[in-house]
Amino acid sequence: GNTIDNEFNFSQTMLRVKDPKKSIKYYEALGMKLVYSMVFDDFSLYYLASNIDDDFDVNELSDDEARSILGSRFGPVLELTHNHGTENDEDFKHYNGNEDGRQGFGHIGFLVDDVYKACDSIREMGYGFRKEPDGGSMKGLAFAY
Repeated sequence: GNTIDNEFNFSQTMLRVKDPKKSIKYYEALGMKLVYSMVFDDFSLYYLASNIDDDFDVNELSDDEARSILGSRFGPVLELTHNHGTENDEDFKHYNGNEDGRQGFGHIGFLVDDVYKACDSIREMGYGFRKEPDGGSMKGLAFAY
């Protein structure tokens, strides 16, 4: 048929980021926790997860144990990829699907108890919105950046 004979489980979404310090701080403000990172010569990878035990410290594990546990201990993770040097280049930009005429097509979704309270908190942290909860035809969801 039209299926692949295998068991699939959604593992991660990868985004390229210009400045990992700013990006990690943003996702931590949304309740995610940095659970693992890998640094290479030209780039670094940062893995964040939601709803994890605060006592868990992946840094106590070997690299092999940490890579193995990423797929089994957490649900899907967010992988931030940083190409070294982009944080210092004022003109550097990634195409993210949120340019003019494409508002909100590049996004990561979070479920919240109260979208209005969540947006107020995000606004208080100094972040903006591509779409407010009552904007456009899709009510009750927002696109923050």
